[in-house]
Amino acid sequence: MPAKPKFRFLCMWMDDLVWQKLEEDTDQWNESIRTDEVYRAVGNLILKYKPGQPKVIHRAVRGGYNTVYRLEYKDGSSVIMRVPIKGLVRFPEEKMLYEMATMRHVAAHTSIPVPHIYHYGTAAENPTKLGPFFIMEYIEHHQSMAHALVDPERPIDGPAVLNPDIAEEKLELLYGQMANILLQLSTLRFPRIGSLVEEKGENSISVRGRPLIANMNEIVAYTDTPESILPSQTYDSADEWYSALGDMHMTQLAFQHNDAVKDKEDARDKYVARQLYRNLVTKRRFDLELSKSDGEFRLFSEDFKPANVLINKDLRVVGVIDWEFAYAAPAQCSFDPPWWLLLQEPESWRGGYREWMKAYEPRLHTFLRVLEAEENKMAAMNLAEKVNGMSLTDGGKTELPLSQCMRESWEKRTWMLNYAARKSWSFDFIWWKFLDESYFGPNEKQDYQARLELLSEPQRKAMEVFVARKMEESASCEIVEWGDEDAAERLAEVLV
Repeated sequence: MPAKPKFRFLCMWMDDLVWQKLEEDTDQWNESIRTDEVYRAVGNLILKYKPGQPKVIHRAVRGGYNTVYRLEYKDGSSVIMRVPIKGLVRFPEEKMLYEMATMRHVAAHTSIPVPHIYHYGTAAENPTKLGPFFIMEYIEHHQSMAHALVDPERPIDGPAVLNPDIAEEKLELLYGQMANILLQLSTLRFPRIGSLVEEKGENSISVRGRPLIANMNEIVAYTDTPESILPSQTYDSADEWYSALGDMHMTQLAFQHNDAVKDKEDARDKYVARQLYRNLVTKRRFDLELSKSDGEFRLFSEDFKPANVLINKDLRVVGVIDWEFAYAAPAQCSFDPPWWLLLQEPESWRGGYREWMKAYEPRLHTFLRVLEAEENKMAAMNLAEKVNGMSLTDGGKTELPLSQCMRESWEKRTWMLNYAARKSWSFDFIWWKFLDESYFGPNEKQDYQARLELLSEPQRKAMEVFVARKMEESASCEIVEWGDEDAAERLAEVLV
């Protein structure tokens, strides 16, 4: 599961009642899938698709979104079966279908080491009744890159953070390999925004699924929002997608029953911030970088980070795992400098965003330096043409190097806009502290009062209805179950 709220310092609280119930349900499910009967069934299923002489099936390991079973064979090799955690993953079939297609596409069109998938099956095809599943290669003798980067003095119950005393040579080696992976991913281009889907029997992969992002899963999991009111299509333009992201922020605020607002003023702050964002999209006032690449979108993986990159004892990358929430996204997503350079997200940094940025900037300089070196290597080796005819140029038009795009994104703070767009619970702090004044000028109190005149009359009227509803909701701590029609009507009230 994502970090517990006690480690989320600069963002809205998630619904604690829903969170507790989800933890109880997933813990109960986690215990139910560790019986001898389940282990035998899992072992038999793995052997069906990867025959061999079994030695032992290891205790299941629970990750962020998946539980993993490992079957070890007598020859010393292993194979794993991975299933999504019930309840936490709200679109399990869809998530795994997209992930499988992404892994196969990356494996076919880059040199990024991706585990081989022996078999993918739906929940209906799984006799263990554990849901959809992957049976895939297990990479032996590895550790995650995060273990090589983490501060050994950091308390084990706190968020991981980069070792401040790490040797620059070691950091360059690890950052350099991450840079190479990002550089290769940036060469994978698509005509639409959305998730990859493999055509059965045709060995063809294309963008046919909606862009399933982590925020969509969290909105449903932590607010009990009906799945029916989330985006269900692919997109032709960045503007359309950013508009959908803005609507999702409003959805999260409207349907989170508990812990969403502190009082009337806080409710107005959150409502106005979301309407201002939506108005900017409608009026096409975002930085041109966000939409100038319409018609050519790049593979972007939200869950790509050192914890999901496996290395050997020589610190060399041997595998990249967990491709969930990867999709064809606006190019600007690939142009933003990666948040994971410090291992910890800015909203979890105890000193706040500005302190995070101070610590982050020197590490960014290191990363951009090794990224430039990787760009030079790719150009010299003509790697883009070797990997399935891809190129770093398009129709003879020279592109800016990825390193330069990332540097500009950092300097112009464009990365903040994308970061806020993808994270509903972090949106408000970033908006009022960093984005609002860049679009609308001085705002001494950094709140809604100076911005009311920018809303339309219908939006202002809807705000008072919204605030009254939130105050009424705050009087009762409960979990609300929504019907599709009622939910659609409630959302329509705020999407004005």
